[in-house]
Amino acid sequence: MKKLKKYLPLLAIIPFLASCGSSPKKSKKGSKSRPDYTKDTNGLDILAGQFSRNIDHIWGVNELLVASRKDYVKYTDKYYTRSHISFEDGQITIETLGDQNRLRNSIIHTLLMGSDATGIDLFASGDVPISHNPFLAGQVVDNFGRAVTNVAIANDFASYLIQNKLKTRRLNNGHTVTYVNIPMIANHVEVRARRYLPMVRQAARQYGIDISLILGIMEVESAFNPYAVSYANAIGLMQVVPRTAGRDIFARKGYGGQPDRDYLYDPSKNIDAGTMYLTILRDEYLEGLTNPTSKRYAMISAYNSGAGAVLRVFDNDKWTAMDRINNLQPDAVFRILTTAHPSSQARNYLLKVNKAQQKYRNVR
Repeated sequence: MKKLKKYLPLLAIIPFLASCGSSPKKSKKGSKSRPDYTKDTNGLDILAGQFSRNIDHIWGVNELLVASRKDYVKYTDKYYTRSHISFEDGQITIETLGDQNRLRNSIIHTLLMGSDATGIDLFASGDVPISHNPFLAGQVVDNFGRAVTNVAIANDFASYLIQNKLKTRRLNNGHTVTYVNIPMIANHVEVRARRYLPMVRQAARQYGIDISLILGIMEVESAFNPYAVSYANAIGLMQVVPRTAGRDIFARKGYGGQPDRDYLYDPSKNIDAGTMYLTILRDEYLEGLTNPTSKRYAMISAYNSGAGAVLRVFDNDKWTAMDRINNLQPDAVFRILTTAHPSSQARNYLLKVNKAQQKYRNVR
């Protein structure tokens, strides 16, 4: 059995880098920079602390599981039952400190949950609604090889799992956990990608961004998890941070302020926002780059770490940095960004997105 992923208490986690952090914009050489927007993590810190204490009290220390970019985690039954979907590993684990009825209920609700994350509080205890269009349909099959699409199939599958696949483990606090593991199908990532393809095509047409780039970024950012959230308060499929990239996006749309969580948990709006931010990077922050392949590498890296951080790899002066990039072959730009960027996360990000993008080159 693959061990269930463990997370340290939230307050001890080093905040994630903002997935879409933007750098200050200069419209012209020497013009005044707009100040960086700070991440609004204060409220999240307080909420995370309360959440962490609840879990520590019930499950014991070092047993905290939290929702993240590629992991859906939902507690029910006053935090005594929880479901965990690893969208990256393709593994579902549902476990309880209660009885088998609680486990059954959580199995059914997890398998039949919808794709709409608006109004779902992942820090609160409670079932997500059952959907007539389950998000996991086509990604999970039952013991007969059927897609789990309704309550009858989900209930039968839950009975099979409880009767034949039930496992237990002992917690450090002495309590016993009862759980089941449910593997997703081999190509679960591609199944989720197809679900969002119409929205991606629309955004690609509107902003002139390659479909494969949008899908590659979405896979690396969230593994196509519509409930994705990070400690830096990046939200949704392409992990848009409201107070940084979100403000840039709203400003270009002529809106005031920043997108809220419900806005960014709407997949079509989120994909539109993330793709629009790529155009801001392409047409404004990195407008001076002339080679389209070099610009693509810079855009990918900037989506993760900010355009300013990307340019500073080459020179502290924005314009000198762009000149140096323009004088390099694209392969050299790629090599420098994946070896010399001060952030290991940014170095790996470009490698991952570039690799993921290749999978979607023939998608139209």
